[in-house]
Amino acid sequence: MTTLIVILIVLTLGSWLFARRRWYAPAVLFTGAWLVAISAYAILDHGAHPLRPDTLKALTIWLTGFTLATWVMQSFRFNPLLKGITPSVPVRDMYYYFSLATLPVMIWAVVMIIRHTGGNPFSALRDANVRENEQGIRTTGFFVVFWMVSYIMELRVLSKTNLWRVIVLFCINLFYVIISLGKMNMMILFLSTAIILSEKGIAKLWHLIITVPVLIGLMLTLQYARGMFDSIKELDQFSALYLCTSTANLNTNVKPHSAEQPGENTFRIYYAVKSKLDGGKTKVVDPIKKFQILEIGKRTYASNTFTAIYPFYKDFGIIGVWIVSIFLGLFYGTLFKMGEDGSQCALILYAILVICIPMQIMDDTFFSWLSQNIQYLIAVLIPFIMSKYRVFEPKSSVNG
Repeated sequence: MTTLIVILIVLTLGSWLFARRRWYAPAVLFTGAWLVAISAYAILDHGAHPLRPDTLKALTIWLTGFTLATWVMQSFRFNPLLKGITPSVPVRDMYYYFSLATLPVMIWAVVMIIRHTGGNPFSALRDANVRENEQGIRTTGFFVVFWMVSYIMELRVLSKTNLWRVIVLFCINLFYVIISLGKMNMMILFLSTAIILSEKGIAKLWHLIITVPVLIGLMLTLQYARGMFDSIKELDQFSALYLCTSTANLNTNVKPHSAEQPGENTFRIYYAVKSKLDGGKTKVVDPIKKFQILEIGKRTYASNTFTAIYPFYKDFGIIGVWIVSIFLGLFYGTLFKMGEDGSQCALILYAILVICIPMQIMDDTFFSWLSQNIQYLIAVLIPFIMSKYRVFEPKSSVNG
């Protein structure tokens, strides 16, 4: 395990220098997150089993494959199709007023959920964000994707003229974070904000250093509100275990090539579509994994996170880990480099989807959230394509 930590330190430093000291480069976020997780597993007194040789091998391949692939893509120079295009004022107006118009729908859903719950309202709101409650209400919808894209578009062109619009959109997205009690949603909002402000030269690295502990505190507060602790006193222990249970679960409860159907975890979306077409005859893996019992120290814990390696390792073993790590490295490396080479579209999409990188220490959110990620892709492309072809504008107009 010491060897793996040394490899991570070298990769983190190399990624930092290769990206010209930009903390938000894909390989920097990737190796940094994994360095924290693996170091915590080695240092903290959690009592879990040491990492098995095959687990260490899978992690090493995952880490080196992704990192080297991003380095390769960052060494190229791109001429993106939407280079130099800025979303026009009419298109940004369309997204902004659509966000305002759909906000009452979410407020109504929240009021109805709280009115009909007899227990913890935060837990009820969280459940309604994942699935419909007994009244058939959910605290989610396709429009929340447009809320985020609208906010990031406005933030990218931040000035005195649209400052209040940026504040309003930030509050709308923060409202969704609160009522969904989703750590993922909170991290998307704050990480994408930090990336755009850093790209504009407004935020500095020291701002991030100050913000990260606050962000972690908010994440733990969300966990407490959802009833994850019996008391505040358990917070310290939970904080320590939070970084270790996913790796411990992967190490203890996942065997390579153990899927019942070929690629049932990696290609779950295929099986889901097939199941719809054949009337439910095809078995579809539940996206919410079964809780596994972990004995850590003197206590027993239930965990259903296995790190991002889980689906590919379980379906295809080491070869699956290797192929997917390279694919993700190429994808994020390309997005980052296109943004660097003048594509605001690629930059905005990268800022939103990059959350899947640090979340790898917990779970796969790139493929398991593929439907939402595709929605983000479409919602980002629409304003840039409309602006490129000057929809809503006279042909002689220039982009605003």
